[in-house]
Amino acid sequence: MNKTLSVIVATCLLAGCASTSSMKENNSETEPDIDKSTIPSGIFTYYDDPARYHLPVEYFLIGKFVTQNDCLLFEADNELYTPVLPAKYTKYTKGDAQITVGNETYNIGETGDISARPLEKKYIGKFITEGPSHCLLAKLMKIEVRGVKSP
Repeated sequence: MNKTLSVIVATCLLAGCASTSSMKENNSETEPDIDKSTIPSGIFTYYDDPARYHLPVEYFLIGKFVTQNDCLLFEADNELYTPVLPAKYTKYTKGDAQITVGNETYNIGETGDISARPLEKKYIGKFITEGPSHCLLAKLMKIEVRGVKSP
């Protein structure tokens, strides 16, 4: 009985270790296959995988995009954040009066409700594009896509 129990425990441990190592391989950071020529430059973007599971809870903030020192920033509650935008779903060119994220268009300097949430850099992962280094503030605001259906 003890030998059988030992074999079962050992098998479970080995199977657990094998599945853990394969999970690590699957979660390794790989560069997504994105045509960077279609992504706006000069701003910070992240890869938003439409196949990824999104929680039904959405974050909405009252805030606005502003430009300051040649940086696109996001202002909420009188605090400035570096906006980090979804690469494939953002249309913006430096100097534009509007920025489009998914199906939403926001006027620069105009307050509105935006699907966004403050986030630490370690939770963003690797940037797809990066703006000027002086535009990367200590506080980041992850702007999320709304109004775009996953394929």
